[in-house]
Amino acid sequence: MEWTKKQAREFLVNYHMINSKNHYSIRDVFNRIKSIQYDPLNVVGTNPELVLQARVHNFKKDMLYDALYKERYLVDGWDKQMCIYEVKDFHYFNKIRENMANIESSFSMNFSGLEFKHIIDEVYSIIEENGPISSSKIKLGERKKHKWGSNKASSVAISYLFHKGLIGVDSRNNTQKNFDLIQRVHPNINSINPFTTEEDFIEYYLLRRIKSLGLVWNKSSVAFSGLHINKKSNRSKYFKSLTEKGLITEVSVVGMKEELYIPTEALNYPIDLNDRITILAPLDNILWDRALVKELFNFTYTWEVYVPKTKRKYGYYVLPLIRGSEIIGRIEFDKQRNSDPLKIINLWLEPSIEKTNKMDNELDLALNKFSKYLGIGPVSN
Repeated sequence: MEWTKKQAREFLVNYHMINSKNHYSIRDVFNRIKSIQYDPLNVVGTNPELVLQARVHNFKKDMLYDALYKERYLVDGWDKQMCIYEVKDFHYFNKIRENMANIESSFSMNFSGLEFKHIIDEVYSIIEENGPISSSKIKLGERKKHKWGSNKASSVAISYLFHKGLIGVDSRNNTQKNFDLIQRVHPNINSINPFTTEEDFIEYYLLRRIKSLGLVWNKSSVAFSGLHINKKSNRSKYFKSLTEKGLITEVSVVGMKEELYIPTEALNYPIDLNDRITILAPLDNILWDRALVKELFNFTYTWEVYVPKTKRKYGYYVLPLIRGSEIIGRIEFDKQRNSDPLKIINLWLEPSIEKTNKMDNELDLALNKFSKYLGIGPVSN
């Protein structure tokens, strides 16, 4: 197939259920994009909450909490980075959990020289007897300082047990997690490895990542971080096999040298975009490959929270604005506190975007919708 860049943008935004005429649920979103990256920073909501408010009809922040810790059809776990995904996919991540547990072990030893393996069984027993329990209540082993602060051995043991899949997050209070045995958090969870070969796993994992992105090229970036799929030399083999099996479809885009790929099942998704403005999350799936975003949308985006203040071009927590299938600018909000009105620090439109009365009205609608998601009053300029 051959598309124009406009067609590619429309496909991608539509695939991600953004600015859609349809009303999607949280389950609909996870069924399609598989994982949402977790980040604890909270200015106007955490990253997963911001991803969902851009897609889910009448989304409120407590809806995600309920899905994770009351209805429990979602689970915290490692995918691209720390993510949220569906409980029914838990057993597909056995190799990821094993790898992450090994990384946790070697990182702790090499980074801070912190010994923790001798207390793993004891920490597990404490959680078994007292869970759900937070890591702050378990104080075993030594504590060591490092360049990012300090850590204690029991906290590393908890992280190891979590990545191993032996314990899970029962509930949260902001960033404070309460842990319990995974079989108590999710009594019916399946942890049996479904893959007979490593090749089967890699093929599954690459296809899953392609579905999380919607439209990809075979170029290395953080979008392909993860076990076995981070190296192009390895990915190329599986791109070929997925194409031959008809699971992904190759697309040429006018003006681009690289071939792009989409999940074949997405060819059946009708384009149903509204010409409205939506506020995107900083780590939204549609933004995972920043180079591809620049190529398709002519939009350069850097999340500047970790950039020194004097070197920031825009601001600390700046979110992109998308209108229809065009990214038109970015916005920065002040830290949301309690039920105070939403406060805008700054708004930047792209140089090619003309500010009109119609756009002002569309932006007002977007901000009012965003305020409702936060459960607060009107916008304060």
